[in-house]
Amino acid sequence: MVQKTITELGPKEAEFLSSVSTAGGQFTNERAVQFWGSSERAAKKLHQLEKRGWVARIERGKYLVIPLEAGAKRTWSEEPYLVASTLVQPAAIGYWTAIRHWNWTEQIPRIIYVQTTSRKKATGRTVFGVQYQFVTVPKTKFYGHVKEWYKGKPVLISDKEKTLVDCADDVERAGTIEELSKAVKASVSEISWQKLNEYVARFPNGAVLKRLGYLYETLVPELSSEAKGVLSSWQSKLNAGVVPLQPLKSKTGKISTRWRVRVNVRIG
Repeated sequence: MVQKTITELGPKEAEFLSSVSTAGGQFTNERAVQFWGSSERAAKKLHQLEKRGWVARIERGKYLVIPLEAGAKRTWSEEPYLVASTLVQPAAIGYWTAIRHWNWTEQIPRIIYVQTTSRKKATGRTVFGVQYQFVTVPKTKFYGHVKEWYKGKPVLISDKEKTLVDCADDVERAGTIEELSKAVKASVSEISWQKLNEYVARFPNGAVLKRLGYLYETLVPELSSEAKGVLSSWQSKLNAGVVPLQPLKSKTGKISTRWRVRVNVRIG
């Protein structure tokens, strides 16, 4: 492969890259058409710029400007959380990725989990070697986010309390019950129990309080009086039926009648 240099730009190309870089570095095909005057000319220029390493296609119709810091070899990888926000809107980093973000596990998930209320034709995508999985949820489940900044751009991440709720709802995307168990133990002194209680109350899945209640009582030997009060209130709100501690696992196991949970996996 012929190595390209970072000086291979005409005045008009430099103007285009400067304009879209000022706008954040990520741009759409429509923005290129607006600049170049026609879809045919825009397609030709984008193809040339991509071939020469000045832009990279994130997905169809969405591009990223490769900055000068990439050097002559034009090697660059964008911040994964920013890419996630480009691939779908609204977007919130969640589940196992959020567990890692809050330093509740030493494991590094191979997938960036992105919660959204939008539907994507494909539920997964690989961009710049990073795997993304889109989890579409109803609006009633899309809340509890904090805004963090990367390279001057905002990214939504599920806050600590919502991370626990989401992972108790969708255990498989939490990295299995083992990872959720780690999060429960690590979170006990970091979370707002009032906020967790509010989140659980508005969440449309009664399995969440059953799993979290069982895990906190089983894994944390010394709970605060506030935590005990919250768990006690959950006891009065249990709906009928028994839920598996980890879905998609064995349908056998001891039942915790106190929490109406079938303990079908070992936790520690």
